[in-house]
Amino acid sequence: MKKILFAVAAIAFTFASCGNKAQAPVEAAVDSTEVALEEANAAADEAVANLTELLGGQDVSKFQEALEAIKAKAAELVAKYPDAAKEYITKVQNFLKENADKVKAFVGDNAAVNAAVSALTAVSAEEVVSNFMSSVGDAASNAVEGAKDAVEGAVDNAKDAANKAVEDAKAATVDKANEAVKDAKEKAGAAVDDAAAATKKALGL
Repeated sequence: MKKILFAVAAIAFTFASCGNKAQAPVEAAVDSTEVALEEANAAADEAVANLTELLGGQDVSKFQEALEAIKAKAAELVAKYPDAAKEYITKVQNFLKENADKVKAFVGDNAAVNAAVSALTAVSAEEVVSNFMSSVGDAASNAVEGAKDAVEGAVDNAKDAANKAVEDAKAATVDKANEAVKDAKEKAGAAVDDAAAATKKALGL
């Protein structure tokens, strides 16, 4: 009876351990998502505060730099946590839309800054994230294609080098053969001349 109780206890402990191990990754994922959302909200608050301060000044170029920094931060968040990126972009969009008149008056006819503002506000946060993800995918595809081209180019170069080496070896062999034939002819000619001289000498000529 005791053995049966021990066996049941061991099985229960095993299942409990497995359950805890299965639950741990889920809890870790939830924690990391919460941290990402907190980071996104804090970054958005900082970005909005910076834009608010810049709107009170006169330096449009700094405003443009701030918008570019926002796009860079959004791209960074998209790569790790798309949902957190949506929160970040939504907050920035809300500020730009609520202050559209101020932004327009501040920016004026600056095409580059107007384009940056439009890129962040013309579509929904989901679409902005989707566009960023597409860009990342395209960049990855281009990198893969570039690597494949580089490998293929290296293979082609190696083949060309090998072919050239073979041709050079053939040429060198032919040249040596020609030199050997020429040398043999010269030696044969010399031997004939020596024999003729010897014959003349024997005949007293």
